[in-house]
Amino acid sequence: MTKYIALDFDGTLTDENHIINLDALWSATMIQRMGIDVFMVSGRTAYEMYFLAKHTGLRPFVIGENGGVAIENNPANLTKLADKTIPLEAFELIKNEISEIEELITIPRLTEVVLKRTFDINRAIKIVKENNLQVDLTDSKYSYHITEKGMNKATGFKHITDKLKIDPKDCIAIGDSATDIPLFEMCGYGITMDHAEEDVKEKADHVTEKDRAKGAIEAFEHVADKFLKKSIDDIKN
Repeated sequence: MTKYIALDFDGTLTDENHIINLDALWSATMIQRMGIDVFMVSGRTAYEMYFLAKHTGLRPFVIGENGGVAIENNPANLTKLADKTIPLEAFELIKNEISEIEELITIPRLTEVVLKRTFDINRAIKIVKENNLQVDLTDSKYSYHITEKGMNKATGFKHITDKLKIDPKDCIAIGDSATDIPLFEMCGYGITMDHAEEDVKEKADHVTEKDRAKGAIEAFEHVADKFLKKSIDDIKN
């Protein structure tokens, strides 16, 4: 049975300093060569994920901004799956009540507001609920994200599965944070790393013994063994 992977980036292909681990990336490309298509589904911009996929041999059909943006095969085919207006309004309201809130300087986002992890996110979530703001506020462990309510990695990845007529139950989600939980619930199989929070681990079908990128390498080896009955080392040469 054909399988597909929805793959997170930060905390999954990267180390504790947010630097990409080349061994983890190599393992992802080996899984692709073994016949399991790998789609990047990230909190980073779709442009970043597209160029990563394009230049490493992964599928250049990616989801960025935690589900808000899709790129299909080339940057000219970009689709906004959400709107930034409401997240911006929510940011201004929250900022009036939490002085230490600060935007993260990053590649400009089309559908979400990205914040530094410098304040109590639970306090902000309380403000969102009290004011009935139509947004979600999530923690990727790299930054906080304000997105249009109901927009998440699963709703974004559904854009891929619908377009390519893929059964989500044939998909394997690999990620490490609360932003990946919707993917675990959508896909037929979920893998997270040892450093993930307990609520993330509870939603996964398999938890690696190692954390971050080393855990991702272990995750790819687990996929090769469980679903292909092979080892990644079989195609090293």
